[in-house]
Amino acid sequence: MSLVSIKKNIFKDYLLVFLALVFVGFCLFPIYIMITTSFKSEKDIFAWEHVWFFKPTIQSVYNAFFIFGGKSVTSFILNSLITTFTSTFLAVLFGAMAAYGFSRYKFKGSKHIAFYILSTRFAPPVAFIIPIYLMVNFFNLLDTHFTLIIIYTSMNLSLSVWILRGYFNEIPIEIEEAAYIDGYTRVEIFWKVCIPLIKPGLITTAILCSIFSWNEFLFAVILTQRDASTIPVYLASFQDSMGLAWGEFMAVGAMAVMPILIFTIILQKHLVRGLTFGAIR
Repeated sequence: MSLVSIKKNIFKDYLLVFLALVFVGFCLFPIYIMITTSFKSEKDIFAWEHVWFFKPTIQSVYNAFFIFGGKSVTSFILNSLITTFTSTFLAVLFGAMAAYGFSRYKFKGSKHIAFYILSTRFAPPVAFIIPIYLMVNFFNLLDTHFTLIIIYTSMNLSLSVWILRGYFNEIPIEIEEAAYIDGYTRVEIFWKVCIPLIKPGLITTAILCSIFSWNEFLFAVILTQRDASTIPVYLASFQDSMGLAWGEFMAVGAMAVMPILIFTIILQKHLVRGLTFGAIR
């Protein structure tokens, strides 16, 4: 290899590292702004020029966690955790069962089943909000965790089926035939053979579904009032006729980002494997 080629490779490596650092910095900068703003005084927050160095104060954090909304922010976080992880679990569970059936059993129109499944997500959620509200109100289920769990599960189910069907398609049918010869039933093949093989796909699907459920605002703000309100609804309460309480808003915003961020970081190895295998390519 010539000296010129070596220099070109070194330049490419440095360029890739530089671009990666710029990208990471671009992604982390909003989080930095949220965290620092939550510890600033109102004078520093509304200063004409951005204040990089300041004396930290916890007043905004205290107001956001214990004053605004009339109750502790932990109740809103708990509601988000309950609805997010329950709906994600159900969407992945039922989605895996349905995806396995669509992958292994052929019927008329099965070649286009992926399009049929994904088409349920084409319509905007606001198009369904009125009939859903009337139905939920009729059954007296307003402001309950059950309502949000059912809605989030149904909305994530099509995405779950669409993604996991690709993973099941990648499993050679010979593996299942060998298990069937060994005496496994169809149910045992599904749970003991196929599910372990698509573990990266399950984790990828769970992360995508949990992000949607955690950040969903429209259904949460219309179908809940107090008891089942989630973090996005609580964030909207900082806007009033006097303006936006930036310090408190940023404090809760930083807190709202952390659970999903930590969840994604812990499972990032499986997420990368999942995104390079199966349906998402």
